[in-house]
Amino acid sequence: MRIVCGTDFSVHAAKAVDVAAAIAARSKTTLRLVHALEPARLDLLPQTHVDYLREKLRRSIILEGNRLRGTGAEVLESLIIGRPHEVLANAAQPSKSDLIIVATIGQVSPSRWLVGSVAEKTAQLSQVPTLVVRDHESLLAWAKGERTLKVLVGYDFSASSDAALRWVASLQEVGDCRISVTYVSWPPKETWRFGAGGYAHLTENDLVVRTLLERDLKARCAQAFGKGRPKLRVIANWGPVDEKLIELAKAEAADLIVIGTNQRRGLSRFWLGSVSRGVLHHAPTNVVCVPAADEPKPAEEGIPAYRRVLVPTDFSKQGNRAITFAYGAAPRGGEVCLVHVIPPTGGFRPEAEDKDGPKAKRKQELTARLEALIPEEARLRGIRSRVEIVEHQHPDAAISQAAERFAADLICIGSRGRSGLKKKLLGSVTERLMRRSSRPVLVIRE
Repeated sequence: MRIVCGTDFSVHAAKAVDVAAAIAARSKTTLRLVHALEPARLDLLPQTHVDYLREKLRRSIILEGNRLRGTGAEVLESLIIGRPHEVLANAAQPSKSDLIIVATIGQVSPSRWLVGSVAEKTAQLSQVPTLVVRDHESLLAWAKGERTLKVLVGYDFSASSDAALRWVASLQEVGDCRISVTYVSWPPKETWRFGAGGYAHLTENDLVVRTLLERDLKARCAQAFGKGRPKLRVIANWGPVDEKLIELAKAEAADLIVIGTNQRRGLSRFWLGSVSRGVLHHAPTNVVCVPAADEPKPAEEGIPAYRRVLVPTDFSKQGNRAITFAYGAAPRGGEVCLVHVIPPTGGFRPEAEDKDGPKAKRKQELTARLEALIPEEARLRGIRSRVEIVEHQHPDAAISQAAERFAADLICIGSRGRSGLKKKLLGSVTERLMRRSSRPVLVIRE
């Protein structure tokens, strides 16, 4: 784990530097020790004073480097003119380092090194994870192999959260970790996303919704950790997510909070909120902010496997034609879900269903029609099939929700290709679905 660590030679910075050196020594990698000299400090000084200051700082960083080499770490010193967060971010390009370590408070200008300035700006700008050190003793003991590190990961199914999971998985190569992954959910949002669980509660998830969330969280963690599974939990919450994560970290005495960051800039971070920023400001323990990884190159990404394919049909020629494409996309041993959407008979919310009533019989008839559309070849290829009749006023929302419940790798849908005034008047279920769903959509045109 290649490390860049910023220092201003203060007591607080020295603690962060000690942690960086211990991790570097344990990882048998290089620590780049960086001091940034603000250009604004030099503008009003005579050149002789500038030369004296630079020489003094050069000697200080060399002395600090020599001290750290005594711990067994390989150290490179750098004295760079520039704004601290920019210097650190530029020094830690992904090809050159894996982690930036900073202290929360510095000596030269406390207003710049408080969380919310240098640490926050570095996490906002850096392309690699940023570790903000508050409790150096726990990290130091862990890096020396003297204790297990208790890590809490705040997860939210984003690309940056996936990157955070992968980073924590790699952290286990440095030392023993006890990892818990927590998803703090808002029940109304999750109930709507899955279209399950009936009426949404404000403070708790329905059993069906919680089961689906746990399934998805388990799948994401399996991708990152493989066989070594961390502790998983889904928590319903009404309120700020950052406050809940900090509360949980305190309750389990976590040594480190790891959270993904979308690196929002400007007013958007205030309008949309920033969980990582809130955790950085208020958490009493160490925090790592992990940015979303760069998009992989096509040669590195690999060929995706669509093992679970969802295909909606309205029993039209084009809708049924999409079914054959869905089974063609599914591999041997995969699964295809056929969905048909009907309007609710009780208004926006479906009425209570009578098992022997006309509504139930209608559903049975539609289910039989869907089952009749399953190709015989699918059974020979070992592709499993399921069918679902969904009541909803808006077909695009119903299809998107069914795809979330099914955890579809691909949605395959037929399109009639409307154009002009007809398209504007009637709209397009396919287009609305593509805007609504985050899952890949394969459109079959006439």
